[in-house]
Amino acid sequence: MGGDQLPSWRETAAKQSIMEFVADVTNPDSADFITEAQRIAVFDNDGTLWTELPIYAQLAFALNRAAELGQASTLEDLHAGGMPALAELVRLTHADITTDEFQDVCRQWLASARHPRFGRPYPAMVYQPMLELLGLLDHSGFSCWIFSGGGTDFMRAFASEVYGLPPHRVIGSVGATKFRVGPGGPELVKDTAIQVINDGPQKPSSIHTHIGQRPVVAAGNTDGDLAMLQWTAASPQRTLQLVIHHTDSEREYAYDHDPVLGGGTERILTAATEHKWTVIDMAVDWSAIHP
Repeated sequence: MGGDQLPSWRETAAKQSIMEFVADVTNPDSADFITEAQRIAVFDNDGTLWTELPIYAQLAFALNRAAELGQASTLEDLHAGGMPALAELVRLTHADITTDEFQDVCRQWLASARHPRFGRPYPAMVYQPMLELLGLLDHSGFSCWIFSGGGTDFMRAFASEVYGLPPHRVIGSVGATKFRVGPGGPELVKDTAIQVINDGPQKPSSIHTHIGQRPVVAAGNTDGDLAMLQWTAASPQRTLQLVIHHTDSEREYAYDHDPVLGGGTERILTAATEHKWTVIDMAVDWSAIHP
């Protein structure tokens, strides 16, 4: 490939660390060479690949769908009701619907809803620099995967079109499904039970289950991604850990603490300093945020 492969990245140490890593591990003459079969890259989604504030896109979807179903809820209701209120919201908006119907509902919402601050469709809230990074890794023989706390079915409604990833490489939290033969034939119906909440230490377990090998690249933005980066860094091969630090209040948001679910960044930033992981300062390292 010729030209600048990461044009939305400024010429800083963060970009240099990425380019040097990719060059070294794809060079057969390098001591750090990694075969294509072992070039696995894993990414968190919310706050790592697209904007997660002022609330997660999936939560905005759930609140909108609840209103359409005649049982409107608010963020204040969720804060007051805690996890039981959130579980009830998920049950109302994500269950008792076939997987095909749910995908259609998600896609319709994603096509029509707008981010409250930027007025853009939610799929347009992806980070242009991270799209470029996914493209660079793909062209360099890496297999890129998403491991997120968001719902698998919700993310799969847009991930192929936005990120260019096939559905089987998009793994999130998982709800139960039930098989039945309906009027139109065999179908899966989404159930109320939550099988996996894909956050924190669950992420390495999910990676092992779905990929069966340790990644060599991992990217996240909060303490919920720490275990995934730690597990990747423990590989005997050369690895690259990326921590997205939200520092740009003008073009996006500046924060170190999730105001909705309470996730912080203290532990992951401390680990990045201790282990010399690459911290991406959005205000400094990116010349553009969104496409």
